[in-house]
Amino acid sequence: MAAWSILLSTAWKSDSRLSSRAGVRKYAALISYVGTRYSGWQTQAHASGHDASIQETLEKTLERMIDQRVHWQASGRTDAGVHAMGQVANFSIDWHFGKRAGKPEITPYHLMRGLNTHLPPEIRVLDVRKAPPRFHAQIGALKKQYSYYIQTGRAPSALHAPFSRFHAGPFDIAAMNKSIQHLLGEHDYKPFQAAGSKVMKTTVRSILEADVKECGMGEVFPSPLDQLKMIRIRVVGTGFLRHMVRGIAGTLIQVGTGARLENIMGEILARQDRSLVGPTASPQGLWLERVWYPDLDFNQPAQEDFGPESEDDFTNPEHIEKNDLLSGE
Repeated sequence: MAAWSILLSTAWKSDSRLSSRAGVRKYAALISYVGTRYSGWQTQAHASGHDASIQETLEKTLERMIDQRVHWQASGRTDAGVHAMGQVANFSIDWHFGKRAGKPEITPYHLMRGLNTHLPPEIRVLDVRKAPPRFHAQIGALKKQYSYYIQTGRAPSALHAPFSRFHAGPFDIAAMNKSIQHLLGEHDYKPFQAAGSKVMKTTVRSILEADVKECGMGEVFPSPLDQLKMIRIRVVGTGFLRHMVRGIAGTLIQVGTGARLENIMGEILARQDRSLVGPTASPQGLWLERVWYPDLDFNQPAQEDFGPESEDDFTNPEHIEKNDLLSGE
């Protein structure tokens, strides 16, 4: 078994044992974030050119609320500049620890409200649910959906520019759609993996759904020019390699502009030749949109009600200072 697989298995068992202890509660959180100025999901020792990671920001924010540092485990590690609408992470809180000892548990609803009060505006927790002790956001995921967004037209919309890549086009959407169909099924996607990535036990993955669509700018943020369009490259799979979706997007851009034939995807998989893959698309167009689990669906109502308010009002900006939880900051 590869070292990474052993590490994941060990972490899962350790986390499960922690969550099984009296007073320890595991939670699952649904998170959205704009990754532009962050160094990605995972905490980095020396992040360059970006602010702290999403993980570090969440962990420090919760620590200020409950005076306890807890680890947040995500479904996957998005890179610097990549966004998420549906990232999922789990964390466990020991309600018998430190200043929380003897106080009632904070309900998931009030955890969500408290986090959103103190998090920077680029990060928002959309929901928090109680989770079973063995729930693991990464290992337990059935499938994930990523989309890559490309603006097309005479010039980019300033509103959409931070969340998509601009390319004037025009694009042959039909050719792009035919090309991406070659990726469906179980294949070795190593050619799409970032150069210099860690050696993995296997680079075989399954792509379950894939399509390319051209959309208008939408009714919520409409454009005054009909020619401004958004192209969405959507991929659903059981797992993804580092830069895999961005490599797919870069290749499809070449197909859409006529620089490559639509059968290039099939040729890449057959020959396992990374040199055939197009340039890795820039990170700002990539979104982690949804993660599926067998025993967790954020679209279904939560089993618990809102419960009584805790004596701690974490939605009050003055709460942290009043409770002296910022010592050492």
